[in-house]
Amino acid sequence: MTVPLDADQQLQRRSILVMTQERVQLMLMSHPNLHADVIIVDEAHSIADRGRGILLQWVVDDLLRRNPQAQLLFASPGIRNLEVFGRTFGLENVESILSKEPTVAQNFLIVRVLSSRQGEFSVSSVEPGGEESLVGEFALGRTLASKKDRLVQISVALGKGLPSIVYANGAAEAEDIALQLHELMADRETTPRREAVAQLAAQSVHPSYVLVQTVRRGVAFHYSNMPTQVRQAVEDAFAEGTVDFLVCTSTLLQGVNLPAKNVFMCKPEKGRTHPLEGTDFWNLSGRAGRLRREFHGNIFLIDYDNWKAKPLDQPRDSVIVPALEAGVVDRLDDLVATMRDDDSEHRDADLETLFVRLLDDHTRGELPTTLARLAIAGVPDASTQRVRKAVDEAAVALTLPVEVVRQSPNLSPHRQQSLHAALLSAAGTDKSAARQLIPAHPREAGAYDSYSTILKRCHTHLLGIQEADRRHAYHAVMAVFWMKGIPLPQIIARAIERKRDQHTRRVIRDTLDTIEKVIRFEVVRLMSCYCAVLSHVFDEIGFPELSKSIPTLALYLEVGASDRSMISFMSLGLSRVTAAIITEATVNKDMTTSEARAWLEREQLEAYDLSPILIEEIRRAVR
Repeated sequence: MTVPLDADQQLQRRSILVMTQERVQLMLMSHPNLHADVIIVDEAHSIADRGRGILLQWVVDDLLRRNPQAQLLFASPGIRNLEVFGRTFGLENVESILSKEPTVAQNFLIVRVLSSRQGEFSVSSVEPGGEESLVGEFALGRTLASKKDRLVQISVALGKGLPSIVYANGAAEAEDIALQLHELMADRETTPRREAVAQLAAQSVHPSYVLVQTVRRGVAFHYSNMPTQVRQAVEDAFAEGTVDFLVCTSTLLQGVNLPAKNVFMCKPEKGRTHPLEGTDFWNLSGRAGRLRREFHGNIFLIDYDNWKAKPLDQPRDSVIVPALEAGVVDRLDDLVATMRDDDSEHRDADLETLFVRLLDDHTRGELPTTLARLAIAGVPDASTQRVRKAVDEAAVALTLPVEVVRQSPNLSPHRQQSLHAALLSAAGTDKSAARQLIPAHPREAGAYDSYSTILKRCHTHLLGIQEADRRHAYHAVMAVFWMKGIPLPQIIARAIERKRDQHTRRVIRDTLDTIEKVIRFEVVRLMSCYCAVLSHVFDEIGFPELSKSIPTLALYLEVGASDRSMISFMSLGLSRVTAAIITEATVNKDMTTSEARAWLEREQLEAYDLSPILIEEIRRAVR
């Protein structure tokens, strides 16, 4: 199961849940009796990842609270201090296992441009921390003036016909490089499998999406905001050899296992202006060489002398510090100011998440345990005492119950209390006025006006956005489209029509970015908070029955659907684009998961407008 269930949907006695920490949190809130016998945390080093790291630690703690006997497995590459997980979660009998999986030999090759005008460059082999040895010099007869020129031309010269990963610093650069590689592959013809990926990209994103063009010549790209099924299709195409050039961003570092013959890098960065170094560099380099296929893999480091960091001189593993611990140690003054609401104009979601976590611990009587674990980690007593004092003061100042506050873990309790006061005032004691505060269902005629009003309130009270700002209106439109299950190509087509003065490629990327970062993150947390606080207001004013009419907007926003049938199809493992197409063809829009499975098993899938890859996806889901 990958999609959270509504509170009224019954859990199977035995289930395997594969979810992010955000989705696990939704499940824990909607199903108080949910407990896990086995907890597997993949990419466990992400416990150090700021606010999401705090939430990861939080949900694991919640799962352990529900079942202290649960078995845990933490899996992660390149961690030196594996004992950190036992200390962080107060676990005993923790066994650290360092894998000894055999790997192929790896060649680190430094590429230096000798003449950018003539396209001359040299290649030297080097061992990490060792001497260089000249391999040879090459002349392309093409300019190598810019970073993109060097990545593209050198990758083709040394890697054409072999599975090669080219690292790009961001989505726009990845598309640019892919287009230039595509141009150099003019002698190639498409294949049925490449056409299937192209059709999927057009059907899932938009016919003008760059991938539709480049994949036909065996060139693809991979970044975070691409729809999941498109990313998966790209990964599969690369693994099977349909694509031999894959331009990737740092997303490939997040648990994606895609080995290649060659990896090409030129001044690589992770995020904006942060050089790729340490564990991330070695993680990416580890993609070079395919076990049981080749004897070695090649990592080409272009212009290495000019890199901001020199990762070859850095260790392959690293010490991780949980984000909760790092927040107390490195940002103590800012954390205390957040808890005291000293600077209400500046908000930091990471610190607000830490604040809510500590306040929740205080209410449960578990703050001493949390602080004791920090002390074991070496946090000074003076620091933990400052934290304790600030939490105690905040607990006195705040009147909104913590069980309400914790449902929105990355929003300040002070801001949530401000929203609470506004809703309490708007509701008064009139049931009719209170009912007007209930969000509309996405398919109701008044959904846009409802969401626009709600988001305006949330922007004002939760985010401190000025009254004149109109972002709430645009976000409300996008939220309606997304929750109604409108296909992404239609959403993008409307954006292209509205932004005729902008390049289509940019509009597509910006729309994907809006869906992932705004609708599926920011609007989710705002709507989730609004609904939680509103439900509490209804209890306070004596109309608790109104809470039953509040739609589960957080779930609808997370999955991009509000029809029960579409959500059921997605619960079976289908992508949103597949679920949307087949839901449109069904009469019953209220199918349970078992009914949805039965429908898929008896239908002739070829009758629907689905790419071959999507048909394969359905068959895997019901197999």
